[in-house]
Amino acid sequence: MRVTHTVTVRGDACVVRIFGDIDMASSDALDTWLRAAVDDTGCRAVEVDLSQTAFLDSMGIRGLVRAQQYATGRGVAMRCVNVQPWVRRVFEIAGVAGYLGLGEADAGGR
Repeated sequence: MRVTHTVTVRGDACVVRIFGDIDMASSDALDTWLRAAVDDTGCRAVEVDLSQTAFLDSMGIRGLVRAQQYATGRGVAMRCVNVQPWVRRVFEIAGVAGYLGLGEADAGGR
């Protein structure tokens, strides 16, 4: 499945919504999109909306963790939101759910 995204900016916050699977084939694009959200929008907070992402592999996790590190290094808060249950489970197994900003309120792919 081809992956794409949208960016919505509201004041100093923005939402990057990912449409499609995040895997080895799409991890470079994900990195580019999230770095642009940090560098080009002037946002102080970035939410990565994964409501339209049903699959994520280790390269996807790597891409999100790298984006988190990049954002943090530039003083921008980044977190994943609206995570599908299966993707959330992958984050939990990999031990990155908390690092990517998932709390109990984010459960259930809302």
